[in-house]
Amino acid sequence: MPDTRATTTIHLVRHGRTVLNRDVRFRGRLEVPLDDVGRAEAIAAGQALAIEPVAAVYSSPLGRALEVGTAIAAAGGLEEVHRHDDLVNLDYGRWEGLTSGEAEELDPSAWARYVAAPDVAICPGGEALAAAGNRVVDALRDIGSRHAGERVAAVTHGVMVRLAVLRVLEERLPDWQFRIPTGGSLTFEVTGRDIRLVSPVPDGTRADELAITQPVAV
Repeated sequence: MPDTRATTTIHLVRHGRTVLNRDVRFRGRLEVPLDDVGRAEAIAAGQALAIEPVAAVYSSPLGRALEVGTAIAAAGGLEEVHRHDDLVNLDYGRWEGLTSGEAEELDPSAWARYVAAPDVAICPGGEALAAAGNRVVDALRDIGSRHAGERVAAVTHGVMVRLAVLRVLEERLPDWQFRIPTGGSLTFEVTGRDIRLVSPVPDGTRADELAITQPVAV
């Protein structure tokens, strides 16, 4: 039996750039392939993580994430990328394909909650941000339980990385929509049900002693 209290290191990776990323439009559950920049970012992500190879690679089931996961696996000498449905992107509903300005014009009240109160925000016709935050936390815990004491990579989407950070730091993050580059990653440690963010947060918040130790309510 593996030691479930052993710490798992998870590199939560944002997939590479797509045309809709370049145009700053919400991708959501749309299948949008990586562009040339995104494919280069996928290779770079694999090379960066191959310095200390990971034991496994997990990915959102969307193609742009799987392509990055495949690059990471290949760089680390792994043959398989494990699909994990909880890593799939936020369902933006009728905001899919829109810019933030277009979403705000279409649904000003819902957009205001999205920006300022993600804990109660719901994408019209889509998913509540709290539910998506719970999903990504569940994914981290599940992956941690499968790979106690190991180092793994999990490829997801920008908003999901941000929601993971928001959950871990709870209300101590001034602006949850911080920038994380396509192909970039943040590192978490999972020990049992405890999750700790060990990467610096782009807004300067100290993360070295901030963690969540209880299930997150929807």
